[in-house]
Amino acid sequence: MINNENVPWCEKYRVRGLGDVKGQDLVVDKVRFFLKSFPKKKAIVLHGPPGVGKTSLAYAVAGEMGAEILELNASDFRNKDKIGGIVGPASRQASLFGKGKIILIDEVDGISAMKDRGGLVTLLGLLEKSAFPVIVTANDIWNKKFSLLRKKAEVVGLKEVDYKTILKILMDVCESEDCVVSGEVLRGIAIRARGDIRAALNDLEVLSKMDSEALMKEVGNRDKERSIFGALQKVFQESGINEEMLRVYDDVNMPIDDLFLWVEENLPVAYKGEELCLALDRLALADVYRGRIRRQRHYRFMVYEYFLLGAGIASVKKCNRSGWVQYKKPSRILKIWLQNQRAAKKKSICEKYAKVAHISVKGAMKDFLLLRMILQGEGVRRELELLGDEVAYLDKV
Repeated sequence: MINNENVPWCEKYRVRGLGDVKGQDLVVDKVRFFLKSFPKKKAIVLHGPPGVGKTSLAYAVAGEMGAEILELNASDFRNKDKIGGIVGPASRQASLFGKGKIILIDEVDGISAMKDRGGLVTLLGLLEKSAFPVIVTANDIWNKKFSLLRKKAEVVGLKEVDYKTILKILMDVCESEDCVVSGEVLRGIAIRARGDIRAALNDLEVLSKMDSEALMKEVGNRDKERSIFGALQKVFQESGINEEMLRVYDDVNMPIDDLFLWVEENLPVAYKGEELCLALDRLALADVYRGRIRRQRHYRFMVYEYFLLGAGIASVKKCNRSGWVQYKKPSRILKIWLQNQRAAKKKSICEKYAKVAHISVKGAMKDFLLLRMILQGEGVRRELELLGDEVAYLDKV
């Protein structure tokens, strides 16, 4: 704890060691293993919604190791020149004070993957050369621009902290600050924080300076984006059908078709036996409504689809469950992308042939097996100016 009245409470009560981290036991174990096995992997990515303790966890690592921490916010150096000039030397030079060092790249979402800036590509190169552990934080690590980063680094997801854990933290802070607040108000702040410890501490600090009833009206129900992992955890671990369960996907910033794929991929992880059969039946019924929406444009059916994907699947359980489960990204998304890539190559070949042969692209696509035989000759391929990946596609199919 920092003894300074001008320091915000979220900084004043930031964790100082891994033993102080609350509600993230599995994550702490994975971080310890990463540090123990370094340099097998040079970097670890901590991802999750805002306020769950990603940056605090990095500082806890440095505190436990007695190491110097160099914090760099990705949004401050979103081009390769700055990354190369700042992070490069820092990742290779020893600490001036003879201690260990932790490199913290905070909010990596701010780095651009565009070719003209190249910050992310440069960062990936520097990770391989780093002599010290690199901790990267991100809100959404599943963006396609982070595919290489996910391969090079250990990826660990932080869950939204349970409101009971937040309530205990708020009670400890009140005791330390000699701040008298009713248990009902503290519980309200903890619940409305929706797993965001930083927001809860900020609300409590404001509460210490104003009327509690006015604060609760100000805080209200937070318009906070929920991660897909938090939503899946609620659906797969809670059994009751209540108002919150009916609106479980409302704050998830994801199309319903993508939600469908996430649920489909993780059903076998969450359920077994009879429960899995019942859950698959709910999923199949949701797919029926999805088909009707596409065919009839009757979007009222979307209400039933959301219900079946959330409360419908949750209701197959007889009781609540506990524990942390690492849910998987849908593999079908990758398969669909690969199929689209193959279809794009096939179409580009047919377009080039159709232009020379004066036929329709649709006709060329229909007779592609015959077209493939025609295009076996090197001279024909040169005449159509086929690219390397198009030639490889012809030779492979």
